Amino acid sequence: MRALVLLLAVAGTCLVEAAASSNAAPLDPPGVLLTHRRQKRDWIWNQMHIDEEKNTSLPHYVGKIKSSVNSKNAKYVLRGESVGKVFQVSEDTGDVYAFERLDREKISEYHLTALVVDKDTKKNLESPSSFTIKVHDVNDNWPVFTHRLFNASVPEMSAVGTSVIRVTAVDADDPTVADHASVMYQLLKGEEYFAIDNSGLIFTTTKNLDRETQAKYEIVVEARDAQGLRGESGTATVLVNLQDINDNFPTFTQTKYIFAVPEDIRVGSSLGSLFVEDSDEPQNRMTKYSIVQGEYRDTFTIETDPNHNEGIIKPMKPLDYEYIKQYVFTIEATDPTINLHYLSSVSIQKTARVIINVTDVDEPPNFHQPFYHFQLRENQKKPLIGSVLATDPDAARRSIGYSIRKTSDKGQFFRITKQGNIYNEKELDREIYPWYNLTVEAKELDSSGYPTGKESIVQVYIEIMDENDNPPEFAQPYEPRVCENAAQGKLVVQISAIDKDVTPRDVKFRFSLGTEDSNFTLTDNHDNTANITVKYGQFDRERAKVHHLPVLISDNGRPSLTGTSTLVVTICKCNEHGEFTYCEETAAQAGVSIQALVAIFLCILTITVITLLIFLRRRLRKQARAHGKSVPEIHEQLVTYDEEGGGEMDTTSYDVSVLHSARRGAPPPRPALYAQVQKPRPAPAVHAGPGEMAAMIEAKKDEADRDGGGPPYDTLHIYGYEGAESVAESLSSLGSGASDADIDYDFLSDWGPRFRMLAELYRAEPPEEPPY
Repeated sequence: MRALVLLLAVAGTCLVEAAASSNAAPLDPPGVLLTHRRQKRDWIWNQMHIDEEKNTSLPHYVGKIKSSVNSKNAKYVLRGESVGKVFQVSEDTGDVYAFERLDREKISEYHLTALVVDKDTKKNLESPSSFTIKVHDVNDNWPVFTHRLFNASVPEMSAVGTSVIRVTAVDADDPTVADHASVMYQLLKGEEYFAIDNSGLIFTTTKNLDRETQAKYEIVVEARDAQGLRGESGTATVLVNLQDINDNFPTFTQTKYIFAVPEDIRVGSSLGSLFVEDSDEPQNRMTKYSIVQGEYRDTFTIETDPNHNEGIIKPMKPLDYEYIKQYVFTIEATDPTINLHYLSSVSIQKTARVIINVTDVDEPPNFHQPFYHFQLRENQKKPLIGSVLATDPDAARRSIGYSIRKTSDKGQFFRITKQGNIYNEKELDREIYPWYNLTVEAKELDSSGYPTGKESIVQVYIEIMDENDNPPEFAQPYEPRVCENAAQGKLVVQISAIDKDVTPRDVKFRFSLGTEDSNFTLTDNHDNTANITVKYGQFDRERAKVHHLPVLISDNGRPSLTGTSTLVVTICKCNEHGEFTYCEETAAQAGVSIQALVAIFLCILTITVITLLIFLRRRLRKQARAHGKSVPEIHEQLVTYDEEGGGEMDTTSYDVSVLHSARRGAPPPRPALYAQVQKPRPAPAVHAGPGEMAAMIEAKKDEADRDGGGPPYDTLHIYGYEGAESVAESLSSLGSGASDADIDYDFLSDWGPRFRMLAELYRAEPPEEPPY
């Protein structure tokens, strides 16, 4: 084969040279001007070809380039990206050689430019010409899969021929060459369930692919070049996952379920769970539970938990241990969404037995009725309004105590006995409260009569029935006015009536005047209204500006009641058109106006403010008399002296009027607080108790109080003698007992720590508490 290709290349070269010889330009005939003569020049070669991956030694002959230029000084030159690296040309002969083995799958053709230049001047003897070297394909590549691993999925129980996935292998050889790039597929593994066609499509060959039996399949695919010389091949792995469909019935995990529940379980709460097995995936588990046998379908219901596919049993009505102690019924588990066409198997264990044992608990009392409704006539005290009854549902049958919650009977209008009889303590008025809603408690009592903690409540509705105990009255407050010159028969006002009692549809009110001595007439319209008109004519405003007209209104109840309402008619001045020009203001019939209330409040507020100001003024004046000057000023002046000054000589630097003012007009002297100050003698070293020490202190205090001649001990070293010729007289505290007892000495506390002892001595003594 290689020899044949080489032979063809040599033959092509010879043909090129022969064509070049035959196309040589002939000589110009004589007689033709030189200016019109042109020598024809042309490149002489065809498109070049070379096989890829040649096994012969390098370089490989590609072809020859030749020009019609006949010059011994001409040479051939190649230009291009691959020149010098891959291709070279003989300068003299124009033979082109490849110095590398070519790979068509990398570069399928090369574009070069041929030139004929003068060896000396390097000038072009012919215009450059471009040509192409094509690389002939050799079947030297085998198919390669685009992925080594493919993932696919198909629903389980699919029909035969269902497509799974298409795999692709690529051959890098030239597809234009016959069978160089053709690919053949075959399965090396998994051929018992799947098959593959020439396009690489994998499909099922059986309809019994059950996910519950086998969920994953592994397929190995081989891709082979049909005309490969070396028979190379490539393989890929396909992992097929079966998609689940709902094709399996649920089955119970056990044949019997036993539950124990207390009788006081709340309606609608869970008492137990039923478990089933379903080999389908969770999204295809739609189990429905139902009671198929037994008489308790109205007592229990089974709900499906969508998260765990379990059945939850819930009571639909209260359970009673004393009535039914055990419930037994049969349940069934089905799946209404199952696809019967793909049903793989029929479940055997679709039913189970359920046994529910009810346990006894101490229950609260049960009222015989959900609520009670009694009727009571108003304004009556019935011996018995009604009775409630509650019993202990347990076997112990304990006694029951009744009571009315105070929050439902705040007025304490009712009472209930131990037997559940309800009485009213007061007469009731329907017009105040037409209904009373009582909450009655029933408490379970033990044998000693004490509550056990179990209790129940019930609502008792007491309806107050109406009695005709309210006379009719005006439907609204009327304020009629009439002109003083009104003509006889002039309509003053039309009145109507209401009744606070329950008004029946056939109620009839009768109207009449309580007095005939008036200038008004009442006409009953017999439709529960009446007209008030002028009886004689003009009114005398000088005599009466306001007329009080009593109106009697009677109803047709049993017994019939009559009420008197006063109609106040104002006589007004009118113009010639009958329009009111001046009317007297009618006095308020009842109550106090808002303006009057505001005036009263302002008066009270004013009196309170004046009283407070007077009290504050008196207090300030009293303090001013006691202080004489402001406390900071006095304190500033007094604290600068540590001993008494020299009488009149010291008055220029200290205002003695402060102390002098406190002695003017003083009442008879008050006893001195301390008679004299003596240093306490050292007591013998005895261990006296707290009581003895307190007694000794009290004795010393009494002794000091009775002695009015001595100064306090703590001031004795300061005031050793009295000053002479002082306008303020003595500054000592020894004579301070002569001041008025009503003087407030609390200001001494503000003079600083030097006067702390003095302030404590003159502090008002608290009143003695009366003995009990």
